Amino acid sequence: MVDQCAILLGGLGTRLGELTRETPKPLLPVGDRPFVELLIREAWRMGFRKVLLLAGYRSERVLQMVADLRNTLPHGCTLDISIENEPLGTGGAVVNALDYLDERFLLINGDTWFDFNWNGLCTGHDEDTASVAIREIDLADRYETIEVDDAGLAVRVINRGEAANAPFYVNGGVYCFARSHFTDRQGRFSLEEDLLPALCEAGKLRTLKSDGYFLDIGVPDTYVRSQVEIPARQCRPALFLDRDGVINHDDGYVGSKDRFRWMAGAKAAIRLANDAGYFVFVVTNQSGVARGYYTTDDVVTLFDWMQDELRQEGAYIDDWRHCPYHPEGVVEGLSTAHPWRKPEPGMLLNLMNSWDIDVARSLMIGDQKSDVAAAEAAGVRGYLFSGPDLYLFTRELLSERGEA
Repeated sequence: MVDQCAILLGGLGTRLGELTRETPKPLLPVGDRPFVELLIREAWRMGFRKVLLLAGYRSERVLQMVADLRNTLPHGCTLDISIENEPLGTGGAVVNALDYLDERFLLINGDTWFDFNWNGLCTGHDEDTASVAIREIDLADRYETIEVDDAGLAVRVINRGEAANAPFYVNGGVYCFARSHFTDRQGRFSLEEDLLPALCEAGKLRTLKSDGYFLDIGVPDTYVRSQVEIPARQCRPALFLDRDGVINHDDGYVGSKDRFRWMAGAKAAIRLANDAGYFVFVVTNQSGVARGYYTTDDVVTLFDWMQDELRQEGAYIDDWRHCPYHPEGVVEGLSTAHPWRKPEPGMLLNLMNSWDIDVARSLMIGDQKSDVAAAEAAGVRGYLFSGPDLYLFTRELLSERGEA
């Protein structure tokens, strides 16, 4: 499982003129946050718990942002920085940071937004292969392109203006590398001009095609567009899922992984929703905490294990809520009714206050009438699932919406 996302911040951003005279391009505001902060939060929500910034130009500004963000780190997440003392190119910046990097890591450009499930790039590698996300374009006159064979391997990098035959694929600036791809290199060098062609020649560069929204903020026109287009893309429909009886078999007060049995198709259903651009949220009554069968810490530990299991399949849960209260509980402070306990909508409403959710396009899958009631009270369409395969059930729902 790939747990680390490194973000390249090194470019001077000269095409943006005065905007980048004092501010690194990735720190320019998009909406109400620095652009790179949006990327960091995308990495965290997709399950990449360790983020490493590869900084150069005006690194003191980056250090201040890192200090501020560390005060609000999500559960289990870290944020670190590697600084190059002189410009080393996109490849040299990675070599400079090798001491901070995991054996395998995601790498993204800090000035582009490529909206797809980054986890899909990080599964199924051989020990010495790398992967790159590519996107199709109509004309190849302004870009280097990547020739791809029928198996999805990159064959060669073609200079701009030299590609003759469609389809034309360009590098989307999102990669999955191993440290071994960099350990024999030193000094200044380029990923695009040096490393990728070498990997192609060795047959060690896989590709993942995506038609997700893409924007490079590096020129004035696209930077202006980013102020409207990227915030709009952050508003997504959500798939709310109950846990017991939907994601896993309801074997009665499941509080540990040894009692957890995945529902058939559960991992694939979550991956399907991820790839379709949905938030995936879990909202689960956990009265076993109030009844003293297990603790909230046990619920958190089990969720972390679930997330690890999912990410090995290229899937992830964006966020989750649980309600540990029950009027018949025996644990002091938890033996009460609570507005988060379904059929009350509190968990869904809290997530709606925390995330930019397109409520009208969202849906909930549960196995009890109380799940549907909670969903409808929050303005979301609810569906009852009775088995046997969550993937088939979810695919049919999303297909009806033209989104699977």
